[in-house]
Amino acid sequence: MKKVFIPALVVTIVAAVIIFWRVKGREAPIQVLETAVVDRGSVRQVLEQTGIVKAQVGAIVKIGARATGTIEQMLVRVGDEVSQGQLVARIDSREIRSQVAEARARLQTDEAELQRVRRVGPLRIEEARSELALTRAQANYLQNNSRRIRQLAEEGVVSRDELENALQEAEVETRRQAARQAALERARREYEEDLHQAELAVKASKANLNALQVRLSYTSIHSPIDGVVSQVTAQEGETIVAGLQVANLITVLDTSRLEMWIYVDETDIGQVKPGQAAEFRVDAYPDKVFRGTIKTVYPEPEIRDNIVYYKALVAIPKRQAAWLRPEMTTQVQIVTAEKNSALRLPNAALKWIDGRQVVFQVQPDGTVLERMPKLGLTGLLESEVVQGLQEGDRVATQVVLGDVGKQRKARR
Repeated sequence: MKKVFIPALVVTIVAAVIIFWRVKGREAPIQVLETAVVDRGSVRQVLEQTGIVKAQVGAIVKIGARATGTIEQMLVRVGDEVSQGQLVARIDSREIRSQVAEARARLQTDEAELQRVRRVGPLRIEEARSELALTRAQANYLQNNSRRIRQLAEEGVVSRDELENALQEAEVETRRQAARQAALERARREYEEDLHQAELAVKASKANLNALQVRLSYTSIHSPIDGVVSQVTAQEGETIVAGLQVANLITVLDTSRLEMWIYVDETDIGQVKPGQAAEFRVDAYPDKVFRGTIKTVYPEPEIRDNIVYYKALVAIPKRQAAWLRPEMTTQVQIVTAEKNSALRLPNAALKWIDGRQVVFQVQPDGTVLERMPKLGLTGLLESEVVQGLQEGDRVATQVVLGDVGKQRKARR
């Protein structure tokens, strides 16, 4: 009986001591180091992500050469600003220029032949028409004359031989009239055919000349966009051989057409929607805040290190793009919710004590009360107070609590 009673007594005494020291520690005075006032203002809930600055589609143009030859002039260097249509390089064009001159001479010959056909053809037709008219008049006269002689022959005034001669002459002239009519038709057809052939020859020569002029234009290389030269891969004196693939010479970057890619984790993508504001910083300008708007969220995921991400695209205004460069890493805050004129307190005033989130309210007389306010929207620096505190209340942001005879600092 005695052996059982002594250990139980010891346990009871130890428990009483522990409870005493805990109560004593809790009742120790709270030392307030810093305070803040509950006020009204904007509370923003943000999603922090990492992004990358990228050039928009069409903002990077690789200028190639479609002509084969030696580079006569390279007119730009890396870092030079160029404008749309500016000449940036020139390739030797002597051979193609001689071909253009030959094609131009051929075109002049074909145009001269066309003019000759247009001038001579109608004259031949008119000549054939005149001969036909003359033959027709002669045939009509002989036919009328043969009818008169036939009548005189019937009356016995002229002989049979004269009648046959008159009939034969009328028949011959009638056949000559038919031949003249056929000649007229042939002249018309020949004129149409010659005119068509001459016109086709002129069109072919023009097409050949235009093709050669296009090839000649390939020897003068112009910038298709405004921008900055980012790469030059060939120099004067090098020979360019144009094949199935266009040889790249110069790369031009339009630094005003930038966008930002944000890779959002699958657990957060439900909070991200087009039209939301995004703020970001880059290491090159740590004190400068850039702003943009989410333009779209790609539906197709990207898997990296077995983690599923979705890409959100942020449009960057031109005035801000002037500060940025492609491939810069950004620290992004996506504003997922925002309230204006909300009752708020700094997050530094929220303390975790024994698993509870509390706020220490400092009374005007200096006493400190422990509060458990109901919170609404939670931001990075401030949180919305739904109930439990009033505007103007002073709360502790840094305190020292008593705990088992020792002082410890309370943290969020």
